[in-house]
Amino acid sequence: MNTTEIGDKFENRSLEILQRIIAEEQLGFTSRFLKIKTKAPYYSHLRKKNIIFDLAVELWPPGAERYALIYLIECKHYGRRVSVDKLNDFIYRVNEIAPVNGKAIFITNSPLQQAAFNVAESTGMMVVHGESAENYKIILHKTNRNLSENSIPIIPETYHPELIDEGVKLLAQQIDGQILSVLYQDLNESRVGYGIDRLSKIQIEQIAYKELNKMNPRILESAFHISPKSLKEFLNKRYGISIVDDIPQENILGACDLENNTISLKTSVVGSPRELFILAHEFGHYILHQKLSIGQKTYDNFADAEYDFRKGKYELTNPRNWIEWQANYFASCFVLPNIPFYFKLGKVQQSLNMSQGKIYLDDQTQNRNNFYELVGKLAHRFSVTKTSIIYKLKELNLINDHSRVKTIGQLIAEYEEDLFT
Repeated sequence: MNTTEIGDKFENRSLEILQRIIAEEQLGFTSRFLKIKTKAPYYSHLRKKNIIFDLAVELWPPGAERYALIYLIECKHYGRRVSVDKLNDFIYRVNEIAPVNGKAIFITNSPLQQAAFNVAESTGMMVVHGESAENYKIILHKTNRNLSENSIPIIPETYHPELIDEGVKLLAQQIDGQILSVLYQDLNESRVGYGIDRLSKIQIEQIAYKELNKMNPRILESAFHISPKSLKEFLNKRYGISIVDDIPQENILGACDLENNTISLKTSVVGSPRELFILAHEFGHYILHQKLSIGQKTYDNFADAEYDFRKGKYELTNPRNWIEWQANYFASCFVLPNIPFYFKLGKVQQSLNMSQGKIYLDDQTQNRNNFYELVGKLAHRFSVTKTSIIYKLKELNLINDHSRVKTIGQLIAEYEEDLFT
């Protein structure tokens, strides 16, 4: 969904709301007293030029020489959390155009950074988080104490009772109430997705390969592979991410802090075979989950996903399952891209005098020993755990398993301490 689609969807919805209000004569006015504008230009005397807003609604009482109230609405699509600069810029533009009688509504697909949320809350701005084109969630609609319960607040410093009289406020309340009720209806009729995009494996792989190409195009073209050191350097140089090697919680190996732009690793992980995958896993959160809007307590209450070896996939039944599976799959694609993996697999099979391609696994001692040695060598060459290699082989359908003694699940269980989640 691009910026134009997000903006057009909300603009169309707002137009429908207001057109319905007029048709049902809820305002007691004919349409000539209500002017609705899209991509509306308003002249700024400060800038000496027009400022364009996605949508504007002007309220003109009977006999008025100019509008008494104006809704200025911004609809923006972002790839990451909304910064305080975006909110400050919007507030500044609203105050340039309507310092006394402007009402600000900010629509975005992404959650706000804490500083941006604080600014929006303190100024009384209405903020709507659009998780999809059909799903809006009102995250801020704090009422100015001078207005009614159903009112979209005027930015406090622009409120002026001499110009916005009781009649105008009553009209505004009816418009506000309709906007709020329709948005709430959208929310209740749609499944809340916590800002999680349901990405396919192909989509995640493409995103991971795009990041690898930024890091070093050779990685996808040859046997060149990455190391924890090179990945840390890339993250810091490209995204300004700081790596912190200290997590006090016993059961947490890595953490991504989107707000502070940091990735933390448990000290015991640093320098171990798990470091690269965990680092890539947290980078996956950074790239894929900028729009996430789930609280830590809610997240913790969901159970982890379980891998169904019969079906050959994870059972994704809750938001936590989706979030962690996406980060895991991103990490697998990132540290074990297909072309280098196939290349090194063939080299290792050749060195072990094994047939190249699919791995035949049965209960013969030599075949099992070859399998264990192959997994160990690949894990060493890619700087990952043996568990990661077995999952990758399983993902690529490269294990022809005829064993009656141990299943693939039992083989992975042997390396349980290496698990990367």
